[in-house]
Amino acid sequence: MMAAVDSTVGRIHAHLASIGAGALTLCKPAYFERRLRSRWRACGVVDLESYADLLDRDAAERSRLAAALTINVTGFFRNPTAWAALGRALVWPADRPLMAWSAGCATGEEAWSLAALLWRQRPEPGAWQVEATDLDAPSLAVALRGRYPLAVRAAVAAVVPEAPLVVDADGVSMPEAWRSRLRFRQADLTRPGATSGADLILCRNVLIYFAEAAQDAILTSLVDALHPGGLLMLGKAELAAWAVLPRLETVDRRERIYRRVR
Repeated sequence: MMAAVDSTVGRIHAHLASIGAGALTLCKPAYFERRLRSRWRACGVVDLESYADLLDRDAAERSRLAAALTINVTGFFRNPTAWAALGRALVWPADRPLMAWSAGCATGEEAWSLAALLWRQRPEPGAWQVEATDLDAPSLAVALRGRYPLAVRAAVAAVVPEAPLVVDADGVSMPEAWRSRLRFRQADLTRPGATSGADLILCRNVLIYFAEAAQDAILTSLVDALHPGGLLMLGKAELAAWAVLPRLETVDRRERIYRRVR
């Protein structure tokens, strides 16, 4: 019986891999199972085997499953104390641009928040660049558009009052001063080399959904991608793994900010 279940789960994993979402198979088993059950019940099928059969013939449901497994809990300047701590810790030489990476950027709120923070500190052209990545293509499309509800204006203004947001009756658009320095692209954090040469990496509330081995691998890749002296910021529920701790010093334990020392 167990072998049959494993075989069926393997079929589902293969479907996710076929649409470029193989990383989602490394989620914690309990989380993966909850999202899987939710999808098969929504489709009106009775068990795992029937759902795998549905995936065999329904490409749209494969995409819906990937979307259900993707975590998009985000917001502008989410957890303000964390952003305040990052602002205090963030210092870089005036003679070179800062390269930042928002890893697992979802629909872009974190990446645009980071752009606003960097612009406040150094508004001059060429002072910084942000690369933002996510596995989920539909989320990236929202992020790239850079258009959000009107409520976003107050969230940004609370941290960056002078932000040059483009506001109209229907919503808020991100300004060209930030757009020209922010690049979005699809990337899989579970594969080494998702980016490199970063001075600052934000990867918040992404690791907690992955199994321990995947967490360790992702953290190793993140630290590898940092320049020595660069900063890594995790979510409050996340800790740097033992495997990478010797390469880091803690800048702010409460806000999970670390500096690469080797």
